[in-house]
Amino acid sequence: MTTDHRKAPRRKVERIERVGQWGKVKYNHHLACGHIERRARASQAPVIGCVWCLKATEMEVELVAATSAKPRVIAIDYDVELRKNEIEVAQVRAALAKTLGVPAEAVDIVVAEQEATQLVITSAVIFLTAADVLRITRA
Repeated sequence: MTTDHRKAPRRKVERIERVGQWGKVKYNHHLACGHIERRARASQAPVIGCVWCLKATEMEVELVAATSAKPRVIAIDYDVELRKNEIEVAQVRAALAKTLGVPAEAVDIVVAEQEATQLVITSAVIFLTAADVLRITRA
């Protein structure tokens, strides 16, 4: 994106603000469009070119061109799919914890991604305290 300053649209100068210390002074030209042009000297002209407006229109053209192209993949709401998968994993964790009589924090479900949106349970790791082991083996 190369910006040719001469093509910048002309905007009315609303006010000029002096900024900086002696020797490093810059002038902020507040334009009618809301942008600020910073220059080394205060302009005497009532209108000056707004480079920010030019950049904005160039970016708008690029964004329209990028978004108007046909999608290459089918749009999938990954958040919804991930939430469904996480709920299923949480339900399996809760069922295992209830069946074994251990807290849900003692159950760790290991999942693998089969497809872009599908999680598959590959294994489960269950931490048992000595008391849990005795309780389960004696029952």
